[in-house]
Amino acid sequence: MISEQLKKYRHNAQLSQDDVARALNVSRQAVSRWENQRTYPDIDNLVRLGKLYSVPVDTLLSEDVDIQKGLSHNNEHINDLKKASPFLKRNLYNAQDESMELMILVLVSGIVPLMGILITVYIALRNNKFNRLYIWIYVAATIVFIYSFVNCAMSIYDLFFTNFHLHVNVS
Repeated sequence: MISEQLKKYRHNAQLSQDDVARALNVSRQAVSRWENQRTYPDIDNLVRLGKLYSVPVDTLLSEDVDIQKGLSHNNEHINDLKKASPFLKRNLYNAQDESMELMILVLVSGIVPLMGILITVYIALRNNKFNRLYIWIYVAATIVFIYSFVNCAMSIYDLFFTNFHLHVNVS
């Protein structure tokens, strides 16, 4: 039991209950209750006790079968939660899957060249790996961006750098 461990290591360190109480800033009665199985020290005090007795906390708890079973059960539970974490994150994002909306927005943005440039950049930033079509959205956004950029460049070139202008002769 933990109480026996606490008492054993206190005696090994040649400390009285008063010495331990002063070192941990608790009452002597609290130390007595820990050693007589009436209460258990909290985790902070266990860490301090381990440092005071120069033993790891695991050693203080090692012979307490109930606590060891609880710790192993908690460790198993933590490992199960770690394994389930990516699945839960994916389900959270799948609830907000924007694949179709982003794909439609990419394709429609190609109609107006300047908007196609701006919207495809926004879509590339908005897309994430939890969307079902995230790779296809990047591919479509890249194609529409290039198409829109070329159309904008050609429009600007035609507008400012060509000598061809429509002349209407009024007779």
